[in-house]
Amino acid sequence: MNLTELSEGTAKVFIETFGCTANTGDTMEMRAILRNAGHEIVEESEADIVIVNTCTVTKRTELNVIKRLNELKERGKAVVVAGCMAAAQPELVKSILGDDVAMVTPRDIQASEKQRLEFDGVIAVITIAQGCIGKCTYCIVKQARGELKSYKPEKICEAVKSAVESGANEIRITSQDSSAYGWGSTDIKLPALLEQITSVEGDFRIRVGMMNPFTLMPILDELLEAFNTEKIFKFFHVPVQSGSDQVLREMRRNYKVNDFVEIVTNIRARFRQSTISTDFIIGFPTETEEDFFASLNLMEEIKPEKVNITRFSPRPGTEASKLTDLLEREKKRRSRIFSTVYHNIVFAKNKELEGAELPVLVTERGKKGGVIARDSAYRAIVLKDDLPLGARYNVRVKEAKSTYLVADILQHSFRTSPSVHAAHHPRRSH
Repeated sequence: MNLTELSEGTAKVFIETFGCTANTGDTMEMRAILRNAGHEIVEESEADIVIVNTCTVTKRTELNVIKRLNELKERGKAVVVAGCMAAAQPELVKSILGDDVAMVTPRDIQASEKQRLEFDGVIAVITIAQGCIGKCTYCIVKQARGELKSYKPEKICEAVKSAVESGANEIRITSQDSSAYGWGSTDIKLPALLEQITSVEGDFRIRVGMMNPFTLMPILDELLEAFNTEKIFKFFHVPVQSGSDQVLREMRRNYKVNDFVEIVTNIRARFRQSTISTDFIIGFPTETEEDFFASLNLMEEIKPEKVNITRFSPRPGTEASKLTDLLEREKKRRSRIFSTVYHNIVFAKNKELEGAELPVLVTERGKKGGVIARDSAYRAIVLKDDLPLGARYNVRVKEAKSTYLVADILQHSFRTSPSVHAAHHPRRSH
């Protein structure tokens, strides 16, 4: 479906987003496309049409989306379904909302040669590629987003420039596998792209999205060199998924545990203050107790600053869905053990930062007041004051939590930024 044909005349539209950063980026693009076509972006209570930008990466997320679609159907809302469920499970969507439901796939949204964004606050999400080169046996996202298509560097840099001019201080560049950028389709790879992006004028910081180990290994040295700038957060999201080489083979991840360890070792040798974020899938169908403890031991060995823990759930159409699933209670047991160990690791690491003085960038408003700021390693730092987005301060960490730090502003530490926003309001980038 073409978004500009959403309705006859103009419409009031609300967009609800599930899932990953790539989906958030798609939502920002949809907002700009719709507003440019004359439609109005409003809150749900005012909307004629609700666009649900869906995710279906796990069964739990799928069920949450289905519940939401049924709620909207019961209320008689006009619904457009976007995102990965529209692309990978259109029949499921039709079974809920009928055969004539309007659907928009990620590839429909990204069809334009020019990225246009509309965002709130100071964070913009810019997509650098669609799809991936992997063939993981458990993943449904490949069905939704397809083979890798890297966008032209000039398109990306123009989007960054436009976003910064519109008030963005944090640029999240994203794709299904950022380190695969440029494989077989452009002359440059991710390190060279980052060098082009950081040459864009303006006061902003880049957060690089997920990078898979097998595409990261060949460019690691060049990537670490490209990261050696104040304009890039020292945040490395490298999903390992399992600490067992046997399970990694059965997942078809195309690397070994030692490859991941080597990546982490090299990152920390280059950047002492950095965040290693990784993902583990707990309870893959072939995961034995020994495999599980291999994952647990790996986490205890590398002590990552952030871990996303997902219990395996079979996704339709994937190879792993044909395997005999583990009992749910066993997956929950393993997941509880894993979560406990992880939170102990992270809390201990955060505790070491109490009393530290750090320069930070204010990027988000807190849900319970105050603001969230980020240091150079992209650690989440909660400040209880009502501060302007985009402002910079020097802070002292006063309390460690397991997932964030609480800090106070040091006196006379405000550092002026070219784009400081006292209010939380939409920013457009065209």
